[in-house]
Amino acid sequence: MTSGHSVHRDLAFALKESAKRTGEQAPSVRGADWRLATVTAVNGDGTVTADGITVRRMEAYANPAVGDVIRIDQSSSGNFLAMGRLATTAGTAWTAYTPTWTASTTNPTLGNGTLIGRYQRVGRTITVHINLTVGASTSVGSGDYSFALPVQAAAVGCSFIGNAHMLGASRWGGQVVISSNATTCAPFLSVSTTNPRLDWMTAAVPEAFGSGDQLRMTATYEAGS
Repeated sequence: MTSGHSVHRDLAFALKESAKRTGEQAPSVRGADWRLATVTAVNGDGTVTADGITVRRMEAYANPAVGDVIRIDQSSSGNFLAMGRLATTAGTAWTAYTPTWTASTTNPTLGNGTLIGRYQRVGRTITVHINLTVGASTSVGSGDYSFALPVQAAAVGCSFIGNAHMLGASRWGGQVVISSNATTCAPFLSVSTTNPRLDWMTAAVPEAFGSGDQLRMTATYEAGS
């Protein structure tokens, strides 16, 4: 009898442990769950592969990259979602670029001036900043000014408006305009101290653009891709 009871007890324990292991592995038993995983591939259909699992990204998980440590949620029916990457201490740095400076009549030459461009991309949203400082050997050209964007704007039939600020003999406030499908942006500033209407910035509008003067522009727009 003792031997029989022992066999039954061992069998019951084995069945209990087997059921426990099955439940631990079955989302329908254990309910929803989440885990951390490392991205090993970024796929073209809105999914990533992480730790051997192909997972659809949430819209907020923009710009996925191999090596991202992400949170994966699993529903009780076994479906997976990539919720997004874990934040880093410093966050995502802006990207530097050098915007080309052109004019409608004669293109400027930078000489010993400085032209700094920086941008941040989140999904298809681009925030860009451009800072131009005229140097003693800068040729400011002639005609309407334009500056290259880091990413072409979306062809959505509307223009995006940001802020422009020129610092010369006076301070001038205005706007930077990014047209639909544009690859450049253009600053618009007051025509003169007596005419507050905005006009395309040139070497002479709103005032003579010379050594030490600055142009600062910041805008947010939708990228084409």
